[in-house]
Amino acid sequence: MSSIIKSTVKRLLWAVVVLLGLSVMIFSLLRIIPGDPARMALGETASEEAVALYREEMHYNDPLPIQYGYWLKGVLQGDLGMSINTKRPVLQDVKEFLPATLELVLWASIPPIFVTLFFGIAAAMYKNRWPDYLLRFTGYIAIATPSFVWAVFLLLIFGFWFHILPSIGGRISLGYQVPAVTNLVILDAILAGDWAAAWDAFLHIILPATALSIGHVMQEARIIRSAMVDNSGKDYITMITSQGVPARVINQKYLLRPSVISAVSIMGLDIAGMFGNAFLVESIFNWPGLSRYALNAIMGKDINAVCAVVLIYGVIFILMNFLVDTVVLILDPRMRQGRSS
Repeated sequence: MSSIIKSTVKRLLWAVVVLLGLSVMIFSLLRIIPGDPARMALGETASEEAVALYREEMHYNDPLPIQYGYWLKGVLQGDLGMSINTKRPVLQDVKEFLPATLELVLWASIPPIFVTLFFGIAAAMYKNRWPDYLLRFTGYIAIATPSFVWAVFLLLIFGFWFHILPSIGGRISLGYQVPAVTNLVILDAILAGDWAAAWDAFLHIILPATALSIGHVMQEARIIRSAMVDNSGKDYITMITSQGVPARVINQKYLLRPSVISAVSIMGLDIAGMFGNAFLVESIFNWPGLSRYALNAIMGKDINAVCAVVLIYGVIFILMNFLVDTVVLILDPRMRQGRSS
């Protein structure tokens, strides 16, 4: 147990070092790009005196390490600076836009896990038969097609041609007033007992979540399929099969658990990557999320906003790595034995 605690503390320390390195890199890159940050913040119509005063207040005349020190001090105090695009504190923008992306990623990652398991197990059970060939063929197409292309196709087919799902975009239709508790619209609507609003919000999230997850689902299903096929040739599976254990029991009890370990690591990286890769999907579906906010910040050279979003996504990647390690420890007893020895 003490070795596990030591390993966790070591990983936490490394996480702090990684975040500091990430903050130094993104801060330095954004400070050396062409353009006067003071002029961009105040606008072209601001006088030179106002620009010079703002530059002095924000320490833009100081050397870069000193600027970073002032900025890091503000971040540690919860001050992420002002956004030149929204004219609001960046922390306020993050509180407004992050829940939308979080809700989208949750729906694009958790429910599809069951689809991934179903496809992977079915392909392995019917190896070199038509379900396996179908998964492998569609997997190639799904993985090679970017998420924003799926977004366009899904919106065109289900939104405009068949009118099955909302095509207007956004998180919920106009006319619904959901009290903000968690800022996750579906959950807030359920907590408020407004089932009509919850259903409407669910319909709005189906298409963007599907577009964001379809490539990851097929990739992870192929990984599970390959792992199950490889593990089915192991000696312990041969021994269990020779004892007359039904194939269904072998697949569920002895074959699936070690086969999903490799897919779990990929799932964790995919979920973390969805936060940064969702900007085009959010733009297509008019989804008011943090990724779309980050894209606008990059286009507008909003330095404070870009720094904040990069740091937040860095924290998300670190948290997902911790979560993946924990799940792997649960699934693989050999890892627990290795940590405790």
